[in-house]
Amino acid sequence: MNVIKGQVKLGKQDKELLQLLQDNFPVEKRPWTNLGKILGIPEEEVLSRIQRLSSDGFIRKLRTILDAKKLNTCSSTLMAMKVPEEKMDGVVNVVNEYMSVTHNYRREHDYNLWFTVTTCGGKDLGSTVEEIKRRTGIREHDILDLPTTSVFKIDVRFKFTNGGVKAMTGNSNGNSNGNTNMNNADKINKAIIHSTQEGIPLVNEPFAEIAKEAGISQDEVIARLQELISVGVIKRLGISVNQRKVGIVANAVVAWKVPREQVKRVGNMLSAYKEITHCYERVTVPGKWEHNLFTVIHGYNRESVEELARMMSEAVGISDYLVMFSNGQFKRTSVMHPY
Repeated sequence: MNVIKGQVKLGKQDKELLQLLQDNFPVEKRPWTNLGKILGIPEEEVLSRIQRLSSDGFIRKLRTILDAKKLNTCSSTLMAMKVPEEKMDGVVNVVNEYMSVTHNYRREHDYNLWFTVTTCGGKDLGSTVEEIKRRTGIREHDILDLPTTSVFKIDVRFKFTNGGVKAMTGNSNGNSNGNTNMNNADKINKAIIHSTQEGIPLVNEPFAEIAKEAGISQDEVIARLQELISVGVIKRLGISVNQRKVGIVANAVVAWKVPREQVKRVGNMLSAYKEITHCYERVTVPGKWEHNLFTVIHGYNRESVEELARMMSEAVGISDYLVMFSNGQFKRTSVMHPY
């Protein structure tokens, strides 16, 4: 890792390590040994590198990424507000108070504040949304509430090797067709899920610490995690990267106005692009908001994102779209499922 004119440049092995840790972290007793064999460096060096990348802020957390559909414990919506500049700080402070708000961005549009609200464990989404609206004091006419109707893709991974940065295509460890009911899961599985969502320690035997918390052996934790992965409750186990730290500073929501009969076709086509990390169909509000398909693109600069959106527009045959860049990040956290 080199520092050039105040910017940090990642070395080849750091990039390779970030790539590996995003995709499929080895669920075994000494995972760093396995990673070291792939990279051709000792276990101790792998661990010291990852600890340094974490302390330097490149890595947010090593954790399990869960399949929300299988867990069926949370409800969410995307909200947008037209906030006068003189009220922005106060509105942001109110919105960010809520643990249920996981992402909150200023975006380049008349609706200039966009945030997600996710409630879990029996908490009512509707009442939370109404409370936020009341407390912010923004007029109803200047608020959008856009719950998801279909999910085509959620996969926030990036490619750091072979040149540019691109989001990886979906390649989870789990089988999305697996059949399990987490409502009937035993207390130990729930404890393991809770601990690994919070974060997996960057130590020689990370699952030993999880085992100690759950009151079982390390071998049993590993076996249970592998089973939860195989049935798809855990989509994958990996790191979340601080994308701005590695230079991925252009973040845009691209909203598409797609005829209803074409949504499935367009959603599937857009989801196939590696550059797209999220693709959802959302409700519309006639007369206020009629763009029904949302995608998220990340890039090194605005020009590359705008060009990608233009190329995608031509490919899918949809010319009515909005590119809404983020020009302020107020909050970014992970959904914590209630286990």
